[in-house]
Amino acid sequence: MNNYRFKLVSAVLSGALLLTACTANTGVATNPSETAASDALTQSSGPDMSDMSVETVYGSQLPQYLNHQYYFEGEAVSLTESNFYFVDTFTELTQYAGYYYPATSDGYIDLSATIDATGMSEEMSQYSTYGDFFVAYSEQMLESALIINKLAADEGLTLPEETLAEIDSILTNLETTSAQPSGLTLDEYLSIYYGEGTTAESFRQTIINYYMADLYTQEFVDNYEFDESEIMVPNVRYTLYSAPQGTAEEDIAAAEEAATALLESADGDVDTFTVEAALAYTNGDTIDYGDIAVPNDGSLDATFTEWAWDESRAVGDIDMIYSPNFGYFVLTYLGETEIDESSKSQIAVQAMSEQISDAINNGTYEFYTSDEYAPAPTVAPMDPTLNTEETGITPDAGAAADGSAFGSLTGSKGLDVLLIALSSIGAVAVLGLAAVGVMHIAKKKDGSSGSESKKEDSDGDN
Repeated sequence: MNNYRFKLVSAVLSGALLLTACTANTGVATNPSETAASDALTQSSGPDMSDMSVETVYGSQLPQYLNHQYYFEGEAVSLTESNFYFVDTFTELTQYAGYYYPATSDGYIDLSATIDATGMSEEMSQYSTYGDFFVAYSEQMLESALIINKLAADEGLTLPEETLAEIDSILTNLETTSAQPSGLTLDEYLSIYYGEGTTAESFRQTIINYYMADLYTQEFVDNYEFDESEIMVPNVRYTLYSAPQGTAEEDIAAAEEAATALLESADGDVDTFTVEAALAYTNGDTIDYGDIAVPNDGSLDATFTEWAWDESRAVGDIDMIYSPNFGYFVLTYLGETEIDESSKSQIAVQAMSEQISDAINNGTYEFYTSDEYAPAPTVAPMDPTLNTEETGITPDAGAAADGSAFGSLTGSKGLDVLLIALSSIGAVAVLGLAAVGVMHIAKKKDGSSGSESKKEDSDGDN
């Protein structure tokens, strides 16, 4: 991941507006693929949107969760701003509908579904339905954004004039290239995606606040003082004989025998291990090989991490361990190494996130709503026999029965950019991390997540 920016899916107009509004002053940058997507959006002819509404865009369950009045530090929160984060959360969770979360027959997350917390983290047991989980997650995202903006204001941070001008320019462009060709005013167009009563001005202020969160994040990261224990971690060289739990017994035995042979051949010599491990990987005998810095934050396999962080570990140790998630590792301890700048930025954002989460949990700021949420209406669930990887419920959208794209929800012109994540906006990282663990507490605890983390880190993509 680039710098401290983590990918989260945001709502359609956020993507369309912000893709080209990034400036060097806020520490963000666009990438060519996003620019191309934005260009394609503006070049399309206007669709007929006369019958479109929040319900046609997001399904029948989301509308009742919008336009609830929240208050922060004694002030009413703009309905557009609260709707922005509820929509953002809904579209994010819908990415995983049919995979991590139950889905409706139309491919949205099913907010009426009862939560079965079996195999999930304990936090999920506090929610009865996915609608309850959705509200809690959305509220934490919203409150996080409000806190960050208050902190930015307390520090006297302001957006540069060129950023404000760019936001205005993009709003104007959205009006002339998307709203007007559809026979709508900009207010009407925005209301389709962010709820009745959304105006260009209220949306403009929401985007400004979003950018302020990015600016504050950048300031925090730039000024964060690292403790040496945060940035110095074990450095391990390893190779992996694949034999995860569940593999045929004879294959596990063969992997163990091969790993043992490599360990014995190395005979405690790091140079010999390095040559033979590299050769085994080149020959296809092992599926992974390399050096990796091992943080003690749960991002890597637990067995692997425990070995690396063992207090008795000495430079030059060579060992073989078995991980149920992966198989047999033959590995050597190379000493400590300093993590890269990207990892440092992630640590700084995580520290900020934890501060904000503590403020939320401790009730440091007044945040509430007096409005109640009725249970989501029951709708037809997705056919459980469908394979989500084939039907495209996951972010790379496939087609629904009516020809629309699940990933973009309706396949309309405006929604064609729904799943262009605001990966270049630092505020996304903060708002996502401020809800520490919320996005992931519902994910099943299985070996696949650990495997993905291990592979990602070993490839150096963190």
